[in-house]
Amino acid sequence: MRLLTFQSSLPAEAASRPAVTLSVRARALWSLGGVALMLLAWQVLAAHTHAALVASPVATWDALRGLVASGELWAELAITLRRLLAALALSSALGFGLGVIAGFSLNARAFLEPVRWVIMTLPTIFIAVMGLLWFGMGSTQVIFLVTVIVTPVIYINTLYGFDTLDHQLIEMARLYRFSRRQMFTEIYLPGIGFSVITGLTLAAGIGVRAVVIAELLGAFDGVGHSFNRAWTFLNTPEMFAWIAASLVLMAGLEFALLNPVRRALTRWKREPI
Repeated sequence: MRLLTFQSSLPAEAASRPAVTLSVRARALWSLGGVALMLLAWQVLAAHTHAALVASPVATWDALRGLVASGELWAELAITLRRLLAALALSSALGFGLGVIAGFSLNARAFLEPVRWVIMTLPTIFIAVMGLLWFGMGSTQVIFLVTVIVTPVIYINTLYGFDTLDHQLIEMARLYRFSRRQMFTEIYLPGIGFSVITGLTLAAGIGVRAVVIAELLGAFDGVGHSFNRAWTFLNTPEMFAWIAASLVLMAGLEFALLNPVRRALTRWKREPI
């Protein structure tokens, strides 16, 4: 049994007012304009700065083509992606699971709050050093660092979803004697879905930065390690090429993982009444 979508008590004219949206073409044009502006600013900065400090877009493109031709780019990206996906899967399970527990139990929320505060307050470098001390250099410490940093983000967004649930909708479901499974799948999960996907989006962005930092500090391979090697030899174009590679990594996560998850979690909003 599926509960009908509860309608909020908005004025009739507000409810019937069409949403302001951009067409696909207009959105694409504005996005291309933003990319063009960033490239122009980058070129201007490179033209007025020493080449050892800022590589131009052309020099970066040449370095990127060289990494692609040698196969190094895809090999290092694959290593970093495996670590990132493992950390995101672990942190998502922990953050979502703890968020659900805290959402249903005020005692659990009070217990977890100081833990959440400590983890989010610790500087990243401290967590990285402890990871190196406990696990040594390699994939384990990279996954550990990313998981510790990302888990609170998903936890907080899951908890926020519970705090913003429509209590009238919950009472209606109880009136219709929904089972616990139905309450969770038909009320709670759709209600917190938007907050969860927002947390996943934030977690992915933070995770990309965290995994590169972890690889830079304590790994023998990956994008971060390759960036560190280019920095050691003052190969600025290659440094910027690896920065571009990290952007490619985030774009891949956005289109291949986050967008399908976002559509799945918000499908209930598009279903006809």
